Amino acid sequence: MKRLYIPLLLSFLIPALSFAQSGDDLYRMGDYQSAAEAYEATLAEGLSSPELHYNLGGAYYHEGQLGKAILNYERALRIDPSFKDARENLALANSRTTDHIALLPQPLFVRWWNSICTALLPGGWRIVWLAILALLGAAIVVLRVGNTVRIRKAALAASIAAAFLLIAATAILFGSTHRFNAHSEAIVTQPSVVLKASPDAKSADKMTIHEGTKATITDELPGWYKITLSDGTVAWCTQEAIERI
Repeated sequence: MKRLYIPLLLSFLIPALSFAQSGDDLYRMGDYQSAAEAYEATLAEGLSSPELHYNLGGAYYHEGQLGKAILNYERALRIDPSFKDARENLALANSRTTDHIALLPQPLFVRWWNSICTALLPGGWRIVWLAILALLGAAIVVLRVGNTVRIRKAALAASIAAAFLLIAATAILFGSTHRFNAHSEAIVTQPSVVLKASPDAKSADKMTIHEGTKATITDELPGWYKITLSDGTVAWCTQEAIERI
């Protein structure tokens, strides 16, 4: 496990930070259960950061609650996809789960597209989009005011390239925003969950999965989620069995 990240945020949020600092102290003393409670209290105060979720994930990991550890490492990465320590600890926690469900093969283009959309948060892709737009605008200005044929040809080529890049960046921005706002990925937090064929406790059992397993929520009814596993299995589970990332 990697180091504890402190301090969590600036001291202008004194009540929440007090809980967080208490959690840090308890974590250092090895009282991971109390540390997790303090970090959860910090979240309840409205304070959230990748470091906070990382520390909470570490506390749950030491307590043997793999589902909640994985959930919080995932939440840390949702806020900051470049958080290396969270990614490494997530891989460690995932290696200790009971279920190792195979990934449904995806076309190369889909994998490539998903990796691009998740490389940055929507805010990051928005900055990239604005930068390309500014480049396009500058190229158009040069194209209109350039005083030589060579300069105008270069500006024309640059404007065409920027236009294509802007189209691509627009598509990526929409894709990244949609994925981020969909909030459909979830983690099993109960020790084991029996998946059902339909949203009814009396319906046929499909399979049993365990804490830490990742699923995608595709539909919901009162008390139930329809989920899809990484191997393509579709089933229903109770809402208290999983938590959205």
